[in-house]
Amino acid sequence: MQRDDPAIAATDDELLDAYSRAVTQALEQARGGVVSLRMSGGQRGGPRGQRGRRPSEGAGSGFLITPDGYLVTNHHVAEAGSRISVTLDDGSEHAADVIGGDVDTDLALLRIGSDTPLLHLLLGESKQLRVGQVVIAIGNPQGLSQTVTSGIVSALGRSLRARNGRMIDGVIQTDASLNPGNSGGPLLDTRARVVGVNTAILAGAQSLCFAVPSDTARWVVSELLRHGRVRRARLGIAVQTVPLPRRSALHHGLTLTSAVSIDEIVNDGPADRAGLRAGDRIVRIDAAPTPDVDTLNRVLGGECIGRRVSVELLRGPHKMSLDLVPAAR
Repeated sequence: MQRDDPAIAATDDELLDAYSRAVTQALEQARGGVVSLRMSGGQRGGPRGQRGRRPSEGAGSGFLITPDGYLVTNHHVAEAGSRISVTLDDGSEHAADVIGGDVDTDLALLRIGSDTPLLHLLLGESKQLRVGQVVIAIGNPQGLSQTVTSGIVSALGRSLRARNGRMIDGVIQTDASLNPGNSGGPLLDTRARVVGVNTAILAGAQSLCFAVPSDTARWVVSELLRHGRVRRARLGIAVQTVPLPRRSALHHGLTLTSAVSIDEIVNDGPADRAGLRAGDRIVRIDAAPTPDVDTLNRVLGGECIGRRVSVELLRGPHKMSLDLVPAAR
């Protein structure tokens, strides 16, 4: 059949219309919860050859997650100034207080005051994402408010180095176009649920954009609300999510389709002292399965610090269990 066949053209038109409807409907549901942030009162170095520091300003994006004014953005956006002004979709401006931030995931939780309930977005489950799925980014690139771009999930489980040098694991890669000012805005699925927080663009690359998963954001928000900071236990390992061959899973009686593979072991860290090795695949911490890096990080909360935990792992064809005591980060 030829491309100009009327039947094929009609099918293409239907697909295009379905895609357009999905994006426009998601935008209509979500745009009221997306905000523009402007930071002021920070300091940066003066021009070369001049002493002193001059005031700096910054801009970014964010989104409301509760009707009483809690909102999520990037940590690097929130720390860009001592004063943060938040502009809602209706044009109203509000001063924001920083509840807390987590530089390891580049996430921050802010709050604004309001006399009436605010439109807000729902945090979806990023673990349900699939490569090739349509996603939508909303933000304020270059100060242009409520800019919408769309694309697909290009890859899952990426690692991205945070500004403090630590690796952010489990990152979503997408080809939805992002620009400076998009940082902190939501990455949505076609049902207008937040599946990621847009955090970075790879300099010098075309259409390589990254977002912190919503499952990670949900955990970080809960830690910040409960403790004012994110408490973490440290094993002393660098890891990534890897597929678990079905044959290995069946042989060892596992229901997992993926596991956490150890890439590096920190010398004299908790994992090193317990006898873990690079190449080991962690499948369980105590009674909790660990199918991915996000889950491992959540399992290793502050309550694990200084407490002996059992690490179940696969080493080559063998399954084994080792005990270790996580340290504080």
